[in-house]
Amino acid sequence: MTWFYSEMVQWHVLLAWCSVGMFFVRGLLFQFGTPQLQAIAKDARLMVLVFGVNACLVVTGLSLWGAIGYNPLRATWLAIKLVALVGYMVCGHWALSQQRLHLLGYLTALALLALAMDLSIRRSFLGLA
Repeated sequence: MTWFYSEMVQWHVLLAWCSVGMFFVRGLLFQFGTPQLQAIAKDARLMVLVFGVNACLVVTGLSLWGAIGYNPLRATWLAIKLVALVGYMVCGHWALSQQRLHLLGYLTALALLALAMDLSIRRSFLGLA
């Protein structure tokens, strides 16, 4: 288990930052970009890259979860993180899936993403383990 754990954590963190960066930049392009830049944010090739990074992020996350043996029914922080990530995906999809940016969905997705990242780092929610 431990022979791949630290490398998997590093890959997971790198993929997470790539995902966050792409979501943030795409939102900024939707909101403030010229029509040409907005077209780049909707480009199918970029969508494939976004999907690939997020798919790898899920695989590494599930692998780490299995390696560590956390149970979201006993680890409150993990259960809340999973709910926050589902909310992030739903709000992020709503925010960026139309011809224009839905600012409320974008900001809500960023807030849920910040919560998930905080839970990943501290492994605690309001003092609960």
